[in-house]
Amino acid sequence: MVELRPLRSGEPREVAGYRLLGRLGDGGQGSVFLGRDARGGHAAVKVLHPRLLGDERATRRFLRESTTAAKVAGARTARIYGSGLAEGRPYIVSEFIDGPSLHDLVLDGGPLTGGELDRLAAGTITALTAIHGAGIVHRDFKPSNVLMGQDGPRVIDFGIAKDVDVSTTASSVVGTPGYMSPEQIAGEGATAASDVFSWAATVGFAATGEPLFGRDSIPAVMNRILHAEPDLREVPEPLRAVLAACLAKEPRARPSAEEVRARLLGRTAPRGPLSGPLSGPLSGHGPGRVRGPVREEVRGQARGHGRRRARPGAGVVRAERPGAGEVRAERSGAGESRAERFGARRVTRRGWAAAGVGVLVAVGVVAGVLWRNAGLPSGGQDGGPAEAFGVELGPRFGPASGAQVAAMAIGHHKGAPVVVYAERAGNSIEVWDPRTGEPLDRLANAGPTPVRSLLLVPVGGRQTAVWTGTDGAVRRWRIGDARPGTWHAVCPSEARLAPGQWRKQPAVMIGCRDGRVVTLDLAANRVVARARPATGPVTALAWDEASGKALVGTGRGLVHAAGGLLGEGKGEVRSVAAFGDGRAAVTTGRSTAVYDLASGAYVRGFTTGAAGAGVTAAGGRRMIAGGGDGVTVWNADRGERLGGLAPGRKVTALAVGDGLLVAATGGRLQAWSLSPTG
Repeated sequence: MVELRPLRSGEPREVAGYRLLGRLGDGGQGSVFLGRDARGGHAAVKVLHPRLLGDERATRRFLRESTTAAKVAGARTARIYGSGLAEGRPYIVSEFIDGPSLHDLVLDGGPLTGGELDRLAAGTITALTAIHGAGIVHRDFKPSNVLMGQDGPRVIDFGIAKDVDVSTTASSVVGTPGYMSPEQIAGEGATAASDVFSWAATVGFAATGEPLFGRDSIPAVMNRILHAEPDLREVPEPLRAVLAACLAKEPRARPSAEEVRARLLGRTAPRGPLSGPLSGPLSGHGPGRVRGPVREEVRGQARGHGRRRARPGAGVVRAERPGAGEVRAERSGAGESRAERFGARRVTRRGWAAAGVGVLVAVGVVAGVLWRNAGLPSGGQDGGPAEAFGVELGPRFGPASGAQVAAMAIGHHKGAPVVVYAERAGNSIEVWDPRTGEPLDRLANAGPTPVRSLLLVPVGGRQTAVWTGTDGAVRRWRIGDARPGTWHAVCPSEARLAPGQWRKQPAVMIGCRDGRVVTLDLAANRVVARARPATGPVTALAWDEASGKALVGTGRGLVHAAGGLLGEGKGEVRSVAAFGDGRAAVTTGRSTAVYDLASGAYVRGFTTGAAGAGVTAAGGRRMIAGGGDGVTVWNADRGERLGGLAPGRKVTALAVGDGLLVAATGGRLQAWSLSPTG
């Protein structure tokens, strides 16, 4: 069952005989709740926002959606059970579709191929044919208005749909820019031909994983729709020819929905001179192409917790907020927003690659092989005390003696090294200069729960701390600011973080205890990808800049890839680090092993200790550092021991980065430069 946001004070508890179980989401017109009747049946109950109760135009539009949708109910659309007023507040009760939107399905699973794509195209054009047959123009056909139910796709949201005679004379611009027809963008009335254009753009998105007219600025997208031809080379034939005909700039040059449906079903089109380009039924699609990370940008991500894992095609009906580049503007008034869809995500092989966080370990490595040498002694000169290595940056600093450091990170700020840390029992973040041992800044309240995972990431030229607490929320703070920035509720509980990239911009990956991984674009401050690569808790993440992908470890010692389980170790994966050249270091227990990611072959192993391990580069050498009884540093390429730090001290926490290293000993911190020159 979908996890719901609990009802708040002032929200209805019962509407039209349906007991409301929780809220699914919010839209510009109303809130959508999951309701249950006396017989245990479920329905989606949409209720007009209280702020709009005095707006007669908004009320009429709200209730018109019910009337319009009811005309075509059952023909690949959500059935309308009823509408009316409950204590003076308009409501609509509709069928609860157990399935994600096409937008979310492609976001999580990548492009559709083969029979799956065929069924989508046929099912949605069947819905559109019924809509037009009822004398209705939808006017906002797009991926987020297609729900992938267990019995096939369903077209929803008739909030701006109108009868043909009304829509053809409307003096407003409505729709979503990336899926609007040229005539809609030009301010002309939307017609059935406009819906056909939007349908083709929607199916093109499903086939390629990307909006056909781009995803950058709205003016640029609109200009392409008006003047440029979409690139359909990645769409398999014969679907490509169908979409090309439907995407004609001139409405009269497009086939009707009925003509398209006839071709999809292998029948003869009943009428029209425009069926020439649609040569032959859609059948026998070739194999889908292999793609890199495919992500659909999502604006204003929901703060719902615990997205459940679903069987193929399963999910939930949700309300929605505008996605990236999804806006609706009317000349007569402000644009409407929609509530984002909440709930399940489909998990497939595509789902992991689609989120841009596929593990780089070679497919075909059997369980146990990946870890067969983990835990062996170092490939270097074990046995004797390590000679001193690195240059101390300054005195010991930070928390009081005996304090427990829960999380820390090291980096550079304004050209100088900085260390940030949080104590286990507190929820503040401290910033220190390791050269002088003096505090630089402090965020007294880093959230309602203690910090557990902490990063330093440069964003827009400013060093930014990003962290999660035991509540699973992701928060950020630019050093020097008086207060933290906006936060995102991502995981239901404690999470793990790793720095990454999104379109060459800084990003952070968040691994949840329920196996989900979420990617947050820090530059745009929005969630851009989601996946569920694991069945157990995600305990370690790392970004490989060379390939634009990541490594993932779990609490059961598993590393996952697009195809699922690739290796199994003894205990949880404590840390993962990518070298950027096709190799990675994986730490379990007290041992770290280096693997070749192309073949999955073991390269060498190091006994790195219980305090953690890290990978960095300095002085032209790539190094692995591990903490336990002091800190030991190895040459990662040759396997030789370079030296030791903090001799005779018990290290309880370790952070490595930017050629720097900081270790917690006895609660106090000490930092070193690993460059030969210091």
